Amino acid sequence: MTRRLPDWPRLLAAYIDATRSLVFAWGVNDCCTFAAGAVLAITGRAVPMPAWSGRREAVFTLRRLGGLRAATTAQLGPVQAPALARRGDVVLLRQRGRSLLGVCLGHVWAAPGAAGLAFGPMDEALCAWRVG
Repeated sequence: MTRRLPDWPRLLAAYIDATRSLVFAWGVNDCCTFAAGAVLAITGRAVPMPAWSGRREAVFTLRRLGGLRAATTAQLGPVQAPALARRGDVVLLRQRGRSLLGVCLGHVWAAPGAAGLAFGPMDEALCAWRVG
């Protein structure tokens, strides 16, 4: 397992600040690229991401990989209960009937949205993956 860098809280905060105003864009700033960017900021480890350029391609790719949960588990390891998520861990959410990844920031999660980063309460998380 990759460890968190010594100054990971500062690095995570800088990553959140840098992405705060970026709007959702498939393959550029979607939930998967956002979560992978957080993992990179916290650990220095790049997470291999499938490439896609649009929603249709993303849905096809994730179906081929067994779904978003399975694809994330393959990269980050075992799933844990969302109540065990720490700041910086990746979480699975369900919003408007769709699954998406976010990053735990304590009592809230963050994920890309139409107007920049979106935030919500951690009690909406379905599961989590430990980062570092």
